[in-house]
Amino acid sequence: MGSLVKLTAPAGIVSDITDYQAQLRYTDADLVRFSSGAPEKIGGWVYRDGVLVQYNYVTDVDTTTTINTVPGICRKIFQHKDLQGNKYLFYFTTTHVYVELGGFRYDITPFRTDPVVLTNKITTGAAGSSTVIITDSSNSIAQTDPQSRILITSLSGTDNETVTLDGITLTVGEYLCKYLSASTYSLTAVSGTGASISGTASSGSQTGGGAMTIRYIVSNGSEDGSTAFGWGSGLWGQLTWGTPRTSGIAGTQTSPRVWSVDAWGEDIVCAPAEGTDTAYYIDTSAFEDAKSTYRGTTLKKYLTDLSLDGTQVPVVCGKVMVSTPDRHLVFFGANAFGTTNFDPMLVRFSNQEDLVNWTPAIENSAGDQRLGTGTKIQTASKGRGQLLIHTDVDVYSMQFVGPPFTFAFQQVSDTAGSISENCVSMVEGAAYWMTQNNFYVYDGSVQALECSVHETVFDNLTNNQIEKVTSGTNTKFNEIWWFYPSANSSTIDRYVIYNYLDRTWSIGSSLNRTAWNDYNIFQVPLAADTDGYIYEQESGFNNVNTAMTAFIETGFFNGDEAGNNMFFMDKIIPDTKFESGTDIKFQLKSKRYPNGTETTKGPFTLTSSTNKLNLRARGRSFQAKYFSDAKDTQWRLGTWRAQAQADGSR
Repeated sequence: MGSLVKLTAPAGIVSDITDYQAQLRYTDADLVRFSSGAPEKIGGWVYRDGVLVQYNYVTDVDTTTTINTVPGICRKIFQHKDLQGNKYLFYFTTTHVYVELGGFRYDITPFRTDPVVLTNKITTGAAGSSTVIITDSSNSIAQTDPQSRILITSLSGTDNETVTLDGITLTVGEYLCKYLSASTYSLTAVSGTGASISGTASSGSQTGGGAMTIRYIVSNGSEDGSTAFGWGSGLWGQLTWGTPRTSGIAGTQTSPRVWSVDAWGEDIVCAPAEGTDTAYYIDTSAFEDAKSTYRGTTLKKYLTDLSLDGTQVPVVCGKVMVSTPDRHLVFFGANAFGTTNFDPMLVRFSNQEDLVNWTPAIENSAGDQRLGTGTKIQTASKGRGQLLIHTDVDVYSMQFVGPPFTFAFQQVSDTAGSISENCVSMVEGAAYWMTQNNFYVYDGSVQALECSVHETVFDNLTNNQIEKVTSGTNTKFNEIWWFYPSANSSTIDRYVIYNYLDRTWSIGSSLNRTAWNDYNIFQVPLAADTDGYIYEQESGFNNVNTAMTAFIETGFFNGDEAGNNMFFMDKIIPDTKFESGTDIKFQLKSKRYPNGTETTKGPFTLTSSTNKLNLRARGRSFQAKYFSDAKDTQWRLGTWRAQAQADGSR
């Protein structure tokens, strides 16, 4: 009779060595984490349903539709609570901004312009068509897919809600805009907003329509990163033919749309792009007063509507954050004083507790600082008593010191620039982030994390989509997650998990999350995927209504220390804790040589009442795999054992 040996390995995935080198260590996994040193299946997820509220501008009635998705790619989820205790969820996507309150979702995508009044600027298409073309020489509509939008708020016809021209009737409401030229675009009605185009042109190419008032909505951003090349690069129609692109418009890399967002008291300040747009303000009190019609506005217009001077607000913004506890509004990337050109390395900050004053003066604390290294500021994060500024090359500390300098800037790393805007996670004042070749932590000093899955991640990372990398914390399990696109994918399709207490790693390929927000004012982590679904993570034990296939497997471990002898294994003694369900599957592979033929036994289904599994396996080395593929199953591995003894080679 043989002796009993352990089958369960130490915590953590070790994938950068061969399976034979790994021996009794875990080398691969999916949907499995390490908790208190033991592998367990991660929690499931369910759709977060919401009720979309749309305002019909013709009937003045709200319509509602139950949804579990948002349009575009959601790359930022922001939780917020106002002074009355109302709990908000903001979803920032490549095409929209939604706010969720009490289970209802509202489109609050900000207005990019003040109201624009056009007179006789409607033109019909060819005779027999229903095409409607708008002429506005200052529209700056870009050619985006999906198309960007406008809101028509008044027309010259009945009740200022309709107009008829050449047999075509147009109503107020929201429209998609197809770019035709630098001054013209055609319209397509957005369902549910009252917008409609009915009839066909009688003569065709007729211009008129009287006075109309429109509001341009923030243009859509790119879903993908792409390489831009010199003259004429960037979105079609973004600038004029024959002009060079500024660094904020094109450069060598076009970034996917990622919003930056922070709270200013009970309100929200946000920015959508790398210096191609300005900062926006979302007033939660104004939203409460008119939920279905409210939209955010530019910060400049918000101040102007309060009869304040908004002219000092920088005209372009890279990223935005509120410094704490001193409360300065900070732009990371902005135009310098007296110019409109975007400088991706310029930090500008307002006067303390003040959104109006941005011009430095002896009586205020406004100012700016251009960072000396890097090519652009990737992102910023809040640490203990300081902001960390992550460029594409290095990292700076930005610390409030008071007058006369307001902030002190110090380079804390010259090599650990971040890979993307959303790749930084904060835990108890420590920042964890991903670069193009490593993982780092800052807790007073910058240190590279020892990583046992380094090659698995960084040798399989697509270079032209790295700005999609997103990170999130799961503090209930002491985890940092990074979601990234692999070399064979243009979208996020892989993830890596770091347990910052146990300092262990896990990996997987079954979660394509584009945004993540941890436990906060809501009970579970919230996430979004590439199809626009919003999920409540760590909810139940399934992939919505289907089973999760979770597995973990070891390397090939020897029967004896040197691997000299053949071994015969004939009994498995399981040890599994089930939170839900009763079944787990086990598979054993054996072989004589590291590059030899594998013999597979199983998979076998073992239940919570299985005392032992009898089998017959012979080899110099063995590999164990544990997995489940049934609904409503949740397990944690204990100490599995096997009965084995030395055996002959025949």
